[in-house]
Amino acid sequence: MTTTIDAAVATAPETVAARRYPPTIGFAVAWALWLLAAVTTLSVPDELQVAAPLAAGVLFSVWTLVLTGWAIVAYRHRETTLRLRYWTPWIAVIGVWILFWEFSTAKTGWLEPPYFASPQHMLLVFYDDADVLASSTWHSLLLLLVGFVIGAVAGLGTGIALGWSKLAAYWGNPVLQTVGPVPAATLLPLVLVLAPTTYSGSIFMVAFGVWFPVAVLTRAGIAGVARGYFDVAQTLGASKRFLIWRVAVPGALPSIFTGLFMGLGASLAALAVAELLGVKDGLGWYIQWTKGWAAYPRMYAAIVIMVLVCRTLMLLLFRVRNRVLIWEKDLVRW
Repeated sequence: MTTTIDAAVATAPETVAARRYPPTIGFAVAWALWLLAAVTTLSVPDELQVAAPLAAGVLFSVWTLVLTGWAIVAYRHRETTLRLRYWTPWIAVIGVWILFWEFSTAKTGWLEPPYFASPQHMLLVFYDDADVLASSTWHSLLLLLVGFVIGAVAGLGTGIALGWSKLAAYWGNPVLQTVGPVPAATLLPLVLVLAPTTYSGSIFMVAFGVWFPVAVLTRAGIAGVARGYFDVAQTLGASKRFLIWRVAVPGALPSIFTGLFMGLGASLAALAVAELLGVKDGLGWYIQWTKGWAAYPRMYAAIVIMVLVCRTLMLLLFRVRNRVLIWEKDLVRW
């Protein structure tokens, strides 16, 4: 998404309007929606007295001030103006959602607890359970990263071997095609029996979810490298190791990154199941624990954190992909 914005900035004409004005009508509507959300939260009495509305109102007010400052900066900076134009629809849509959420919960009570929570109630949960949520996030992130790295390395090794060696492909492809598509959750009983510890079993489940897509797409990428590259390299005296690591693997990098993206999604899906093995801390554990107590606002808070973690990791992987495959930018559409 950042690449899309940068492309818009690079290709947009240097007009007077772009140099002097932020987007007027659209941004004004988005700014007014957030101002209305702040005013509504602070001034309209709550029907459900679950928490003081001051914190949510102040938060919405601060964001409205941030938008104001963004518009002031954009008035003289073309790049900032274009970025503001790009994000204005999202700012407006989220403002509408916040208004509906606040009005339908705290202000009118249409959506009643415990299944629904107001914005101020959610802020109170983040404040009260900050230590537990921070500890759970750290343990889940550590488990996810360890499992992802192990699964990615194993998948790369498997894919390179199957894509390069006919002997490895003969024996390995049937195993990969038989075992790989099995969902990690179905291995839970087997992992409970064979894993030496619950934590190592959790890491295995996350790694298994990453291993299959990385292995399949690495193999496909190695096999798809044009034969002419190898012929040229061999003519110049390249060794077998050079052919693998300097010709085959770089040529397969687009497919490898596709496998890493798919593996990241699979590892996130396996994480919640993996934390049911007896792990004492983690977002998946926290969600199950709060659900058992019918503490739905706390469960929603953990889900929000998990969504933010997933998005952050995906954006980081996109940035790594963009840096490594910068040579591909002029050849394909990003």
